[in-house]
Amino acid sequence: MTFLQDSKEPGRSDWELARLAVHLRGHAAYDDDPPADEARRLREAFTADELHRADAFLEAGRQDVGRLAAVEARLGEDATGDEAWLVQQLTTAWARLDELRNRIDTGGSLMANTHVAAAIDYIRGSRP
Repeated sequence: MTFLQDSKEPGRSDWELARLAVHLRGHAAYDDDPPADEARRLREAFTADELHRADAFLEAGRQDVGRLAAVEARLGEDATGDEAWLVQQLTTAWARLDELRNRIDTGGSLMANTHVAAAIDYIRGSRP
C-alpha cells in the first residue's frame, strides 16, 4: 500500500486524524468493494505514519475487559479492601463511559455531538 509522502495538513493531532479515518472508513461501506475503497481513501488522505497514529489513538480508547476480568479472577476472595474497591471503581467508570459514548452516538441533531465528544477525546461512531 502506497501512502502520501507528505502530509496534506501537517500538525494535525491524533484525535483529528482518528476522526478523519473513522469518517473515511464509514463512507467506504457504501462502495461495491468496501475494503478496496477504504484502502484507497486512506492512502489518499494519510501518510503511513498518520494512519498508524490514528489507529493507535482509536485502539487506546478500547476497554480491556478481558484484562479486568483476569485481575478480578486473580484477586478472588483474597482481595484486600483497596484492591477490590479499585477494580469495582474501574468497572463502574467503564460502564458510565460506555453510557456516555452511547448517548453521544445516538444524540441526533439536538446536541453538538462533536463538542461533547471532543471534551472526552471520543470519536463519534468509532466503537465497533
